[in-house]
Amino acid sequence: MKLYRNLQEIRRKETLGRRLSLTGLLILFIGLLASFVPSWLPPDQPATNSLARFIQLNWTWISFAALPLGFIFASFGSYFINRFARRRWPGSRIIARPDEMLERSMKGFDDKYAYFAWSLPANYVLAGPNGILVFAVRSDKGRVTVQGERWREPFTLGRFFTVFAREGVGNPAFELEEQIRKLRALLNRPAGEVAGNGATGPFANIPIEPVAVFLNPEMQLTLENPVIPVLRPDQVKDFVRRKAREAKLSNATVRELTDYLAQNSRYQQPAPAEAQPAKA
Repeated sequence: MKLYRNLQEIRRKETLGRRLSLTGLLILFIGLLASFVPSWLPPDQPATNSLARFIQLNWTWISFAALPLGFIFASFGSYFINRFARRRWPGSRIIARPDEMLERSMKGFDDKYAYFAWSLPANYVLAGPNGILVFAVRSDKGRVTVQGERWREPFTLGRFFTVFAREGVGNPAFELEEQIRKLRALLNRPAGEVAGNGATGPFANIPIEPVAVFLNPEMQLTLENPVIPVLRPDQVKDFVRRKAREAKLSNATVRELTDYLAQNSRYQQPAPAEAQPAKA
């Protein structure tokens, strides 16, 4: 399987997440220090330094403001870290990012398949004899109930305290609808022409299907006629093979499709070992 991963984008957002988390912790620390001001600078002993005097007069506001502000920064930082940083996955010794875990679920496919992570208008794409699959990836743990178009997470105290750090289930079908629209616009673009002029490209009829994948083995799923396929990692490979039998694309079409997407992707892999598309 050929890999096209935009490492620059992934690392940028991982770095952003770590910086937001550190900023949040720093703000919380400042708030903690502010709470000790009455002991260090008693109100009956006015400070001579203007900054110290300002802190002495406003330590209550500083302390109370730091708590929600630091929590928000740290939580948003955790959100980016959860989506773009490596971590140990429950029930295994694997340390990997979500995009790497999805890749592992498809390990063993040959070079007819191409996997794109954060390098196309859709975040996670698999192209090959199956046509194109666009994945909505979730890595939280907990419980999710899917009833047709409805995606629900039952309320829990743990979910309440991690509301900003979690990805949340959201609505993967709606999320993928917009990504597929952008990807379809790319496929409809005639060679050498600008998209949107009424013409269609050679890949206008390639099937594109949305799929939701829950990577965390601790996620409990209850499914009742979901509008899009909902899979666990160990179900992805069989699903892709079944779709390949249904699509019946010729080898020439598959090769042209994967080459076209590769040429229009933003994959950047600066490490020498990752400079070229690799076989899984």
